[in-house]
Amino acid sequence: MLVTDLVTARDALEPLAAEWDALAIACDRPQMAPGFVLPWWRHVAPADAQSRLVTVREEGQLVGIAPFYVEPSARRARIDYRLPGIELCGGIAPLAVPGREWEVAASLGEALADATPRPHLIALEGLPTASPWAAALHDNWPGTRRPTLRQYHVHGCPIVTLGEPSFDAWLAGKSSNFRGQMRRLRRQFAAAGGTSRVTTDATLERDVAAFVRLHSDRWEGRGSSTLVQLGERLPAFLQDMGRTLLPSERFRLRVLELDGEPISAQLFLAAGRTVLYLNGGWDERHAKLKPSMLGLLDTVEATFAQGEQRLNLGPGEQAYKQRFADGNDPVGWNILMPAGHRRPLTRAYTAPMLARYALRDVAKRTLSDEQAKRLRTLRTRLSA
Repeated sequence: MLVTDLVTARDALEPLAAEWDALAIACDRPQMAPGFVLPWWRHVAPADAQSRLVTVREEGQLVGIAPFYVEPSARRARIDYRLPGIELCGGIAPLAVPGREWEVAASLGEALADATPRPHLIALEGLPTASPWAAALHDNWPGTRRPTLRQYHVHGCPIVTLGEPSFDAWLAGKSSNFRGQMRRLRRQFAAAGGTSRVTTDATLERDVAAFVRLHSDRWEGRGSSTLVQLGERLPAFLQDMGRTLLPSERFRLRVLELDGEPISAQLFLAAGRTVLYLNGGWDERHAKLKPSMLGLLDTVEATFAQGEQRLNLGPGEQAYKQRFADGNDPVGWNILMPAGHRRPLTRAYTAPMLARYALRDVAKRTLSDEQAKRLRTLRTRLSA
């Protein structure tokens, strides 16, 4: 028999960390581990956010957890329940013992349906499309009337599978063009005095500062970045997460330097068999060295050394990611609107958003790269 508990006090989240983390490792979800979510609560969460974390237990053992939160005052006409972290990464989902997602979803649905305030909308943003969670919550919702389920956006996530016995064997399986380019870049980088390393406790603060600077500079004049929009909260969040996860070697900030000056910084998190690429930045003055590709190559090699089996490169199908990828694990943006007298109003409030994303997807399919670039530039100017 499964027993649920709705945790509404933020100071009650920390005591769950050990068993919560074990479940994140079992599910290969670095972004859903307490080492990510708890720093998010301390530094990134909206000021009026309230915890609505649901635990599901069987004979006292944690078999499922969903760290939802609610902003009751953000949209007075609508109450949204969300999972944390979409500002920073994709692949966000509830956790359950592998294979038990459907029965855990039934318990989650019961807890959410009885929660206060009652959710008008449940957002599953950046949910892997291969995940059963959206369908499981829809199909197992309590009562006779099912929620309305909409998926309104999908983003590709290139992945690198590491099934070979070694890094050299993996590299040998890539094209001769890729192998030649990577070896040439490594030689050029070494000849220029380049070094590659990962952050330690001693370098955490200055490496985070380098990451923030390089990422911000990379986005200057190119549009908006959700990380840049966090302002001073971003370095505080990254340092907090680093202090939590560095002892277990699950926080991996890869820094490339020339004569001691950082020219690239890329952040990865690990859990179970999976390493997740969150984001990065690099100095355009050294574009010829392709530091983002060199950083990924070094990370693939280090991932083999750690014994992990999959590198998820995150939302976005940029060319440099595609050079490494051998698969895709897309993520979707989904909403569930429970039945009730408020549902027509919720549908009305969400209609403009759904139409905007539909128009964006049409534009993406029909516009050339140059036309899309001009449209993004215009949108940025209008926003400013």
